[in-house]
Amino acid sequence: MKKNYAFHILILSSLVLLSACQKEATNGNVTIFINYNVGGQELVTNDFRYTCAAGYTFEVTRLQYYLSNFTLRKDDGTEYFLDEVFYQELGTTDPSIPIPDVPPGTYTSLSFVYGLDADTNVDGGLPNTLTNINMEWPLSGDQGYHYMKFEGKYKLPGTGEEKAFNLHTGATGNNQNFIEITLPIDNGLKIDGNTMQLQLNYDLNEWLQNPNTWDFEVWGPMIMANQDAQLALKANGATAFSIEPMNP
Repeated sequence: MKKNYAFHILILSSLVLLSACQKEATNGNVTIFINYNVGGQELVTNDFRYTCAAGYTFEVTRLQYYLSNFTLRKDDGTEYFLDEVFYQELGTTDPSIPIPDVPPGTYTSLSFVYGLDADTNVDGGLPNTLTNINMEWPLSGDQGYHYMKFEGKYKLPGTGEEKAFNLHTGATGNNQNFIEITLPIDNGLKIDGNTMQLQLNYDLNEWLQNPNTWDFEVWGPMIMANQDAQLALKANGATAFSIEPMNP
């Protein structure tokens, strides 16, 4: 009996010690780095090095846009939502998105809004900074802000004449044309007191080809009040992003 009692005490002591040594899972951080490309080629501005599906050679001169409503999601449906809007401008802003204080667990998808949701995209919906003022949508009524200003030039086949394009997206009347994007995270993103990194690949060429072949000459340079044009770009923009983990 004494031997059995001592043995039981030893087992209990070991379990208590093991339990004390096991660290509770803690919150971590995720950083998303935006990597730009054009049809798989490096993005270089002010250079006619790209050809779109409609057959035009084109260059990129400006890209400004909002990202918002970042959500990390587990397989069981548990979500972590970041209620913050991020303004991005090519060559000016830091191309990274910090998502702090993420609860522990393994996350299998990332969702976000390209642009601004209906609650935010109203006049005065964003702080009255110079950047946000410059992104205001210049249509009459409570139309909020541009989601994106993607601008450049293209050359007409044969003549080589250069013409400007302005892919400006936003709301038209009661039509909120923001894009909700959900991307799977291969092998999951495990958070436990660590900092994980994701690369968000952004292919600008997708705005011009998938599923709609965008013809600069057909749509013209001014599309802000054209809902058909906005819907075509909304469909194309949904395929512009992919993600991949950066941590080993």
